[in-house]
Amino acid sequence: MPIFESVPNISEGRDKKKIEILLDVIRPLKNLKILDYSSDPDHNRSVFTYIGTHAAILSAGLALVQKAAEILDLRAHQGVHPRLGVVDVLPVIPIWQAEMYDAIALAHELGANIQNFGVPVVFYEQAALEPTAKNLADVRRKSYNNAHQTAGLVCVGARNYLVAYNIDLATADIAVAKKIAGRVREHNSGLRGVKALGLYLASRGCAQVSLNLCAPEIASPEKVLAYVKNLAEGAGVKIRGTELIGLLPETVAQEARQLAGALHE
Repeated sequence: MPIFESVPNISEGRDKKKIEILLDVIRPLKNLKILDYSSDPDHNRSVFTYIGTHAAILSAGLALVQKAAEILDLRAHQGVHPRLGVVDVLPVIPIWQAEMYDAIALAHELGANIQNFGVPVVFYEQAALEPTAKNLADVRRKSYNNAHQTAGLVCVGARNYLVAYNIDLATADIAVAKKIAGRVREHNSGLRGVKALGLYLASRGCAQVSLNLCAPEIASPEKVLAYVKNLAEGAGVKIRGTELIGLLPETVAQEARQLAGALHE
């Protein structure tokens, strides 16, 4: 039984009632297990992590977009993290007895259903329909005239595991965070598979380096932390704290095996 992971990023991280409403639309779904969810008021963003069968992932993604489009309005959104839609990204990751081509097919099916609902979709990473949409950062740089007035658009993708990892700096200077983010990025000759942003978190009064580790088996959180710490110390700044968003790949894999086993019983 193929099992997939999905990690939707929702453009709401402050209104707990609305976040619970969104979770409630997927909690009852058959053959779906929510593994983790977290919210951040500065990013104004919530990240859900769940696993399930093809049908369950399809149902959950569509239900989330429908409900988010109903209760959220992108025009009123304020947050430090870039976003294109109320459900900003909706990736599909093959976990158990599933290959990348299975995840791509599922992502395309999910995206088609979302478009039928009336919210535009951009396919990214392995599900991209054009080379310029492979990199999510490149997708974000474009302008879209067809975006839904209140829901924006949804970036639906197929990808491998990644680790979302944030490092808070003991400074309020966002310029330091942006400089470190630029140095650590892979395309700037930094660490392989690392994408990074420099942000300022008003609720904490500090700057943050927000990272996606797309090759965590090579650039692990520990390796990235050491690299960022060295860069920060070179700027006369200490590390204030770190946070992992979601779950590590090995934890998700273990949960997927258990779910697959339960479905065979």
